[in-house]
Amino acid sequence: MHTPNSSEQPDLSMARLLIQQHPLATLMLQDPTHGLSAVPVPMIWGADKNKPDQWWVEGHMARSNQNTEALVSGKAGQVLVQFSGPGAYVSPRHYDVSKSVPTWNYVTVQIHGHVQVIDNPMEKDTLLKRLIATQEPAYARDWSGLPADRDGKLLGSIIGFRIPVERCVLKVKLSQNRSEGERSRILAHQRKGSYEEQVLARWMTLLAQR
Repeated sequence: MHTPNSSEQPDLSMARLLIQQHPLATLMLQDPTHGLSAVPVPMIWGADKNKPDQWWVEGHMARSNQNTEALVSGKAGQVLVQFSGPGAYVSPRHYDVSKSVPTWNYVTVQIHGHVQVIDNPMEKDTLLKRLIATQEPAYARDWSGLPADRDGKLLGSIIGFRIPVERCVLKVKLSQNRSEGERSRILAHQRKGSYEEQVLARWMTLLAQR
């Protein structure tokens, strides 16, 4: 991913915040059978409490998914995971120079790593509870109350996976290369704009506080 110095953010907490807010990722892999594949799958991040810089993303997919075999066999090799955050058009009317061109502001993070398959029923159950807890903690009780045979069938129909982060690139393109006055006008516009623009405005504010 092309990331100019002004757009690359090394702050790990910002990358994790983006994952929390936009958990639907695109898992990209080179499948020996099906070629280049892109699989939409929700993921969460986790880290070793004693080594917070050693972290991972994890999720699950249907065993019937055509790309499962490549993950289970290890033939997929290194994979790329992209979490796409908010994005919106930026009009040149906010700039100091009238003869300017429009652009698109956005936030995205890309993670490189190798897949570790989780196929033990108890470990998959724990993984699913972690995933559910990020969206609907109260449902954990319902999940635990499922009949054992149904629970077993559900767990058998999926594979879990974890991807230790070997490389993480967070790109925050929020008009950092523009003047203070230009950024102020863009921010004011976005705060009154569409939902995506309002989310971008919050990211602009967060970035300014770093």
